[in-house]
Amino acid sequence: MLSRIADAMFWIGRYVERADQTARILDVTLQSITEDTPEDLTAACAAVYQIFGVEQVGEEDCTVQRVLDSLVTDRMNPSSVAGALLTARENARGVREALSTEVWESLNTTTLGLPRGVRPSRMHGAFQFAKDRCAVVNGLVDSSMTRDEAWLFLRIGQLLERVDMLARNLQDHDLADASSAGTVMLLRSCSAHEAYIRTYRGRVRSSRAIEFLLLDSIFPRSAVHCLSELDEALETLAKLHGNSFDRLGAAEPGRRIAGRALASLRFRSLDDIIVDFDEEMEQLQMVTGAVTRALGTTYFHPAH
Repeated sequence: MLSRIADAMFWIGRYVERADQTARILDVTLQSITEDTPEDLTAACAAVYQIFGVEQVGEEDCTVQRVLDSLVTDRMNPSSVAGALLTARENARGVREALSTEVWESLNTTTLGLPRGVRPSRMHGAFQFAKDRCAVVNGLVDSSMTRDEAWLFLRIGQLLERVDMLARNLQDHDLADASSAGTVMLLRSCSAHEAYIRTYRGRVRSSRAIEFLLLDSIFPRSAVHCLSELDEALETLAKLHGNSFDRLGAAEPGRRIAGRALASLRFRSLDDIIVDFDEEMEQLQMVTGAVTRALGTTYFHPAH
């Protein structure tokens, strides 16, 4: 496969997932801010920016409307909902031969339907539109594309972005906040509340919620599940390129990085992980960056 196509497919997966996760997180956090009206609105909005890696924000930017303008409708910001979907569409435009017509048309329809502006009173509808359209795109990817290299790169991008966004969301969560309300917000922002209730059938507890989001092997948005799927996808990709698992271990650097991260979570207790929880979540984000760079060296921009 051409490295150009592999690179574009990878970033389509990442940007569609980024738009979806951003919409989910903002839908829950901004709804809470507008309904509860916190005493320090500036701090509450600054905390929302921080989830998405925006550290330096002025006081004038810390309103719900400015958050919407920056993280939802700003088409020049690839980390906003609209910006991520537009970037995914641009990548798709260059590799239409690798996508099914249905996936391309769905991405096109999605970007054409994106609002230019969103008011706080209408934001839930905008978030629902984004989540629904991302679900349609992902459903068409799964149902209309062959499980070939192009699909694998898209899937790898999706999984890496999901792990990265989960780590950011968990890092923002206050471990000292044992309240049900705060824990329910965390679960809802990860689309995990109903799955958690079905699994534990009891009162929502902060430690169990973190355990579920990080370590549950059959919840499709948990860190362990995503890393396990990522390892499997990278192994399949390596086999296609003749770099399978050998007597000395995985030769492909991306697999080694992802495998270490998976083992670190799977074979440690939650108590051990939360000793320095902030650092653990930072490391998880660094893993996604390191795997991305390894993929770039191996597949996207290989040395000649």
